[in-house]
Amino acid sequence: MDEMRLLQQLGDETGLPAAERLQPARSRLAAAMAATAAQSSAPAVSTVLAAPPRSRRPARRPARRLVFSGVAAAGLAAAIASVLVLVPDQLGGSTPPARADATQVLRNAAAAALRLPDVDPRPDQFVYIRSQEGPELRESWMSVDGTRDGLIIETSAAGRTELVVPGCRNGRAVALKGNRVVPGQTEPCTPAPAYRADLPTDAAAMRAFLTANASGEPGDANALGKDVLYYLDGYLRPRTRAALYEAAATMPDLRTVPSAKDAAGRPGIGITWPSTNGPGEIVLVFDPGTYTFLGVGGPAGGSAVLAVAIVDRAGQPA
Repeated sequence: MDEMRLLQQLGDETGLPAAERLQPARSRLAAAMAATAAQSSAPAVSTVLAAPPRSRRPARRPARRLVFSGVAAAGLAAAIASVLVLVPDQLGGSTPPARADATQVLRNAAAAALRLPDVDPRPDQFVYIRSQEGPELRESWMSVDGTRDGLIIETSAAGRTELVVPGCRNGRAVALKGNRVVPGQTEPCTPAPAYRADLPTDAAAMRAFLTANASGEPGDANALGKDVLYYLDGYLRPRTRAALYEAAATMPDLRTVPSAKDAAGRPGIGITWPSTNGPGEIVLVFDPGTYTFLGVGGPAGGSAVLAVAIVDRAGQPA
């Protein structure tokens, strides 16, 4: 007997429950429907959105911290200027599968990205990122168009440090000495936007873009992986983020790290690629249930993305 016949026979032989047994469930359903209708008629008062490009690509990238972004979606209230983009801790998730295909994980992440709310930052706004590297908490407010002064705050057991990130206006930026602005002095500069609106929005164009702007030799999988991370370091609108994941899925020799963790210790499923530094591999960590990008792990060190937002001024809490 096949499954469909078995189900039919089971239905024929099983009587319907009495009305008095169904009444409690009917009452709960009616109450839930009434509550939902009341909530839907109320005006939106807050907004939670979704995730991370970064500034202009220099001819040769300087050594820098790994700070990456990820996303979680909820409601969108257009009247709110500050848009919270990423709260991975609220997403939950299950134990990563023992065996998983790295390419499929990236494609699932791309599909999840396309379901995120879309925010187009204004040039006068800032990309806010809160991240963790070991015990250190790092907050940054970077100018969307690169012309306004940004701010970085680092907090650790040793104390709190603030660093001004000069914006570039008319080819000049304020000069720094250590972490301090030198009054009355400027230096030549080129704007470094925290958000790039010119990145491709489909997989084929993104792969062509990565190839044309590669930081390493043709076919260097390690360099290509780092290029992907470079563009994840910031705010990406949904279609661009999805295209980046799809392009990354075509990288050669990808493999999974089933029990990966980000710098905050959050478990997930990791994606990595061949490294030229022996055991010093970088691992992209995704929530195994939602495919949200949590951060970076692996022997090379890591970071955890705690929040990403678009805000109106440097120092503004998200």
